[in-house]
Amino acid sequence: MEENEKELLFWHAFNNVFGFGPQRYKKLSAFFPDLKTAWHSPRQDLLRSGIGEKQTDYFLTEREKISPEKLFAELLKEKIEIITINSESYPPLLKEIPSAPAVIYVKGNINILNNKAVAVVGSRKFTAYGQRVAENLSRDLARSGLSIVSGLALGIDAVSHRATLSASGATLAILGSGLDDPSIFPRENFNLARSIVENDGALLSEYPPRTPSFKQNFPARNRIMAGLTLGTLVVEAALDSGSLITAGLALDFGREVFAVPGPIFSPQSAGTNYLIKNGAKLVESSSDVLQELRIASPGQGALQLKVFEPKTREEKSIWNVLSSDPLHVDKISKMTKLNPATVGSVLSVLEVEEAVKNVGGQNYIKI
Repeated sequence: MEENEKELLFWHAFNNVFGFGPQRYKKLSAFFPDLKTAWHSPRQDLLRSGIGEKQTDYFLTEREKISPEKLFAELLKEKIEIITINSESYPPLLKEIPSAPAVIYVKGNINILNNKAVAVVGSRKFTAYGQRVAENLSRDLARSGLSIVSGLALGIDAVSHRATLSASGATLAILGSGLDDPSIFPRENFNLARSIVENDGALLSEYPPRTPSFKQNFPARNRIMAGLTLGTLVVEAALDSGSLITAGLALDFGREVFAVPGPIFSPQSAGTNYLIKNGAKLVESSSDVLQELRIASPGQGALQLKVFEPKTREEKSIWNVLSSDPLHVDKISKMTKLNPATVGSVLSVLEVEEAVKNVGGQNYIKI
């Protein structure tokens, strides 16, 4: 084992003992020549380092149960890389924040950490409007060279990751759990997590393998999303949404905050509209984000709706009644006075031409 690997072994071992956060790592690093020495030190030296009596006694109990070598072997088996705050690989933007994690774990393309990135976050209970906006903005920002960072959560997070992958862009998922397969959360997005890794993206966490998704991990996860990125874009969010916590952290860290306006009657837009009223940059297209970040867009950077020209009278009738709000086929039939069979046939053609989208339950929107 190389010397650097030996030191990483003990960073990882300490990170498997509850209570060792950024401040205690700083105290250990300042007092001991290296973490290997700290790991094997007697109680009196640990107390002198300043980590506290309760933490010292807890550590001494836990140390007896832990084999640093075995833990590190499990990390390698899972193909998870460990990066410490002292490493050149540690993301420079993340290092700037006061609460920067002392240790982060990465599974996938580690080079993605060097990319300019924007966090795209939003409601778990998204609307068709929010889905459409998240898909278009994530796709266009990715095509402009930005990495899309989100939290792998159900809702807008997952929509953003998938849209980025579909555009062959780079996406990074920040987790509030371990990166080993059994710990990936939410389980519904396990295949998405795997797809991110397989397509040159990455998963990142400050938690070691086998860490469950404790509730308190998610606000901590949000600070990493805000700290890693140039700005946070909120697509849809209720007033009590965790996305607003991420936006607030971005402001605290001196980063940009972007928000997409939404209908005043929609609870999912109450949070974004609130952010805009309080100074967030209003976003209607990807160019709004790129201009604020002073990033040049290759060609058309703006969110562009597909230009579609109806070819028949039936297509025109259906096209004219559709919008970004979902409309059921029965309602379309009544509004256009076309029989249901004709409506179904025409919608199938329009779907193939990527002019409309079935958002579920035979409800359609323009795209």
